[in-house]
Amino acid sequence: MVEKPIDSPRLASFEKGSRGGGRRALNSAWRRLVTRGLPLVERVPGEKAKVRATFPWRPDERVRSPSIFTSLVGLTESETVLHPLGKTGVWYQSFVLTPGTRAYYGFSSQPFPGFSAVKGAFPRYIRTVVPDPHNPNRMSMGKDPDNRDDVEVNLSIASLPRAPRMTWSETTGPLHWRENQLRLGSHHLRSKRRVWVYLPTEFDPRRKRYRLLVVFDGVEYSSAIPTPRIVEGLVRANRIPPTVLVLVGTAPHARTQELGANLNFSRFLATELVPWLRRKYCVSTKAEDTVLAGSSLGGLAAAHAALHYPDQFGKVFAQSGAFGFPLSGLGGVPATLMEEFVRAPRRSTEFYLNAGTRETIALPGFAASLLGHSRYMRDVLRAKGYRVTYAEFEGAHDYACWRATFPDGLIALLGRN
Repeated sequence: MVEKPIDSPRLASFEKGSRGGGRRALNSAWRRLVTRGLPLVERVPGEKAKVRATFPWRPDERVRSPSIFTSLVGLTESETVLHPLGKTGVWYQSFVLTPGTRAYYGFSSQPFPGFSAVKGAFPRYIRTVVPDPHNPNRMSMGKDPDNRDDVEVNLSIASLPRAPRMTWSETTGPLHWRENQLRLGSHHLRSKRRVWVYLPTEFDPRRKRYRLLVVFDGVEYSSAIPTPRIVEGLVRANRIPPTVLVLVGTAPHARTQELGANLNFSRFLATELVPWLRRKYCVSTKAEDTVLAGSSLGGLAAAHAALHYPDQFGKVFAQSGAFGFPLSGLGGVPATLMEEFVRAPRRSTEFYLNAGTRETIALPGFAASLLGHSRYMRDVLRAKGYRVTYAEFEGAHDYACWRATFPDGLIALLGRN
């Protein structure tokens, strides 16, 4: 592989200091390089609003075509390639970023296959990804217990100097809330899914006034985003009222089908899941006390259910919602959920939307980027008279970013009640 000029002064100093001294000099220079933690963050000459983040990796074994797995770039082989650093055995990649950026990342000894590669190439690749051993800030993407082909993925989190702190998700210690895990069948969906129900410590079935928070992608929102810990902390700190948390999974291999603005999934929520929760756990029957939340397609599903069942779901929290997802429109003409909101009468639903400043790539079949569609959805809702809180974070389509911003949406939607 052709070597590229080294943009990072600290990395260049490491490479120079390791020359000619053998393994001992190399090891000593490496320890000095990583002692302040990784990635390396340095100023960019002539750019006051940017920093250079460099991700060096020193694998234990000899590799030929390693890669970095991160949301900071498009997931293609050319964008994820790691560059060799002389004869040090170190590989690296650098990005010029805003100083508030946050992102997940990991390293692989294999080149990234691209999503258009042969079937099974990406699952094989993701099994080779490892976190940065010199960055203790980690995130685990849990294994879906209903998908035998799924694997747990452990990644590192890069939080640049001005990235907001993840106060509510960084707490440690035992989780005091009670967890009930079960599998629910659905007449409308003709399938079963895993559901996790978390009850506040002081749960009293006679109270009958608990708020209800329903979050999609239950595996990810219990691992990559420690939702039970976040909600428990917010309740104990009186930032939100006592709330019953429900994490909802999808049927095996059915995420796109179910969360892609599926009317049967919305019916399942409104006529099966939530009525059952209200009977069994004494949560409020008021729409304004019920929040639907999710990211990407999960955000789309939350907004879709609220549009069709406004008397059941009064609040929507969409993180990087896939609002440009093409739906089957009237007469077979493709439409989007945004267009459905334009045509439908205004309801009393309240929204919290956010998106990343790096979500600027238009996906196949989408007219604009996720950031563009989130902004347009915001404008559509405000023009219709909805109450909308909108925020942008410095990052991409990334659970590390959603983890950091998840408490903000909960406080905005539930903290006023």
